[in-house]
Amino acid sequence: MPRIPLLLCILAVLGTAVSARLYFRLSDANQILEQRLGESHVRIDKLDADLASAHEQTGGLKVQLRSAETAGEKTNASLRQTSALLEQAESRVAQSGRDLAQTRTVLEFYELTARELSGELTALRQDLEDTRASHASPDAVQAYRTTITELERQLAAAGTGAVAPRGPAASTAVFTNRAGRATVLTVGAGNAFVVLNFGSVRGARLGQKLAVSQGTAEVATVLINDVRPNFSIAHVLPESLRGVLQKGDSALLLH
Repeated sequence: MPRIPLLLCILAVLGTAVSARLYFRLSDANQILEQRLGESHVRIDKLDADLASAHEQTGGLKVQLRSAETAGEKTNASLRQTSALLEQAESRVAQSGRDLAQTRTVLEFYELTARELSGELTALRQDLEDTRASHASPDAVQAYRTTITELERQLAAAGTGAVAPRGPAASTAVFTNRAGRATVLTVGAGNAFVVLNFGSVRGARLGQKLAVSQGTAEVATVLINDVRPNFSIAHVLPESLRGVLQKGDSALLLH
């Protein structure tokens, strides 16, 4: 019987020792947990601060993005405007080139017309001298003088690019005879048409025919189908073509 209390005492002592050991272990674990909890709070606070900073940076980036988008839209609008202005400038340059080419062509017409008129004036003056020497009638002399005055006015007009008014009717016969001679300014593709320095101010009319010659050889007959003040465009009659037409060929009005 005395052994039972002794065993109980031993069990009690062992239980107390185990409880004490468990207590110390729990205390250590609790300290560790509290330390880790504190560290977790610190990390959470840091993460909160980082998150707030990230939100602030995100807001700034959004503002910068909106600003960049606005600047990009302005740049695109400016590029579109610049492109439109460039297209307009290129169109004006192309139109200026076409105008320059047309002006050169017209200038060539006027220069050739002026040379032709100058030649006619010289011939008419010689004819006038011959008429005087042959004691022609005063009416014939006056007709030559009137025609010379008319041609001088046309020559001055050709020099300025203007269209001279038609002269008095009294000079029509002499002037028409002299104006019946013309020069080929341009030959169309395939010898289809020619441009003559023979315009309405020199008596050219629709439907008139002229014989085109190279030297003494007649190479074609042309029909006027477009008359301008200082030049005309004539269609080449295909059945009359007997050679290759050239710039500078002479043409004579067929009566």
